[in-house]
Amino acid sequence: MRTAAAGAVGIAVLALTTPAARAVGENTSEAAGVVCGTDGTSGLTVGTAHARDCATALQVASAYTRSWNSGGEGATTVHAAGSFWSCREQPGPLNPYQECVETGDIVGAGRWVTLTS
Repeated sequence: MRTAAAGAVGIAVLALTTPAARAVGENTSEAAGVVCGTDGTSGLTVGTAHARDCATALQVASAYTRSWNSGGEGATTVHAAGSFWSCREQPGPLNPYQECVETGDIVGAGRWVTLTS
């Protein structure tokens, strides 16, 4: 009985301390991936391809929303997490969303970040 209670407490603590990362629903317009959390400035949901990239995705989202707040229009390039990212609004089936794609020397690296409402 004690072991089960201790296990339940451990799971609850782990759930509270682990960054939020879950699969994005299949009926979204963005590529499948994980939800990393919410951008503190815009309140938009931040997503990326892999949970291991969530810290980077949140940094990119923050840099991009700072660019919006400073009057950036259209496509913009931001520097975050040691890389440059090309960001712009993309059309969605119901609402547009923001997407940033890593640029640089690595061809086909394919890292991306989305911001959705």
